[in-house]
Amino acid sequence: MPDLIAFHRCVAELLQHLGFDAPELAADQEVLSLQLEQSFSLHFVYLDQDSWFMQADLGDALPSPGPAVLAQALRRNQLALQVWQPVVSLDQDERLSCWLRLPCQGCDLPSMAAALDAVIVCAEELLNLGSVYKP
Repeated sequence: MPDLIAFHRCVAELLQHLGFDAPELAADQEVLSLQLEQSFSLHFVYLDQDSWFMQADLGDALPSPGPAVLAQALRRNQLALQVWQPVVSLDQDERLSCWLRLPCQGCDLPSMAAALDAVIVCAEELLNLGSVYKP
């Protein structure tokens, strides 16, 4: 069983900062998911002892983006000068998500909050693209 203490600490600290009650995570729990305002799902996922990631899954809110939306969305993966630049990706069903990888150690609360803000802004921008390019 992997050592999840650092991951659990990061997620709990971030969620408490956002005003949630401290989550009760099982000792072996590697994923915590939240539904945000019927817009998209937010997942916090353990990768290994050194890292975890946060992901905004837009699959339900934007289930089948057209080619124009996909092209615009994937252009966001070009290098930028942002401190946190979420990666925009497609799953096997061509559903959009954006995510960021973070370290389990040495990532302070302001950094985690800024990373989460970047993921949420990216997700909202992708949702707006979907509404602009509706057929």
